[in-house]
Amino acid sequence: LMARVGTDVIYKRELIFSSVCGLIALAGYFALPSLVAQPKLLFGRSLSAITPTFFPQYILLSIVLLSVFLVLLSARKLWSTSTQAVDHTESAVATDRQWISQTIFFILLVAYGLMLKPFGFLISSCIVISGISLLLGNRNIFQIALLAIVSPVCLYLVATRAMLVSLPELNPIELFYSHIINWFRA
Repeated sequence: LMARVGTDVIYKRELIFSSVCGLIALAGYFALPSLVAQPKLLFGRSLSAITPTFFPQYILLSIVLLSVFLVLLSARKLWSTSTQAVDHTESAVATDRQWISQTIFFILLVAYGLMLKPFGFLISSCIVISGISLLLGNRNIFQIALLAIVSPVCLYLVATRAMLVSLPELNPIELFYSHIINWFRA
């Protein structure tokens, strides 16, 4: 009976968490036109290859679809545990740790969105990637630093140079990137 109560709590929390994430993503999807600035135009043509709302729309719709899938899966598991005995044994402490980890992950992602404009893409990404690495249990400082520095730089260069997408960045960092790129071109 105790194991069944523990799994019921897990499935209820998964159901609530995925529902809240899906609703927030859906609200973000509909609020996206007021959150994302229109691209700069040069002679009536956009300077970027894709619209600035394409990637956020894609991600938000993916989160909505994933949330719907998780809601259905959690509801199915919750229904099956209520109709039959379950022999899963998970402690309430482990369940609370998982819930706390999921909440911290969600807070990190919200903070990432809020930090993008004032700190720029690179600094925000370094902070959030470091936090997620620590949250996932990585304690090797060298690996965390390498991942937190190399990944955002590569993603920034691919997004801005190959895909012609404008990412928020601080002026000194943009100048540094332009000097490095000009040095490689020469």
